[in-house]
Amino acid sequence: MVGAVILKTMMGSGTDVMNQRDVEKLLSHWSDNAVLIFPGSMSVSGRMEGKEAIKTFFNKYMEQFPELEFKVTNTYIKDIFAVGLSNTLAVEFECAVTNKDGETFENSGVSVIKVKRRKVVQIQDYYFDTEMLKKAWGE
Repeated sequence: MVGAVILKTMMGSGTDVMNQRDVEKLLSHWSDNAVLIFPGSMSVSGRMEGKEAIKTFFNKYMEQFPELEFKVTNTYIKDIFAVGLSNTLAVEFECAVTNKDGETFENSGVSVIKVKRRKVVQIQDYYFDTEMLKKAWGE
């Protein structure tokens, strides 16, 4: 159960790092061969494999959204008794972003996060309003 508490704390600190716009620090929690799956039918949507591809995505994200605020509203842990800080989490979030055109958008969603030995190996994001997400990206 201690591992579950540590993982939940890590998710909160990951949100703080995202809000601070620190891509390098954010990526320090990811494994080298991690996968990010981002929803929608936009130019940034799809499956990014490896830290460099994920870094490119986050750099584009920060460029598109000079102002952002993420807030974790709930965290669910698959196996609260797992040891070794390896688990699957579902994190509900709310976000408010202002894009580079000065338009502000609010959305919410869920990230399913797979962690092995304290490193993120996969995140798949689900946004509740993908049309709004597309508009926020200017597409």
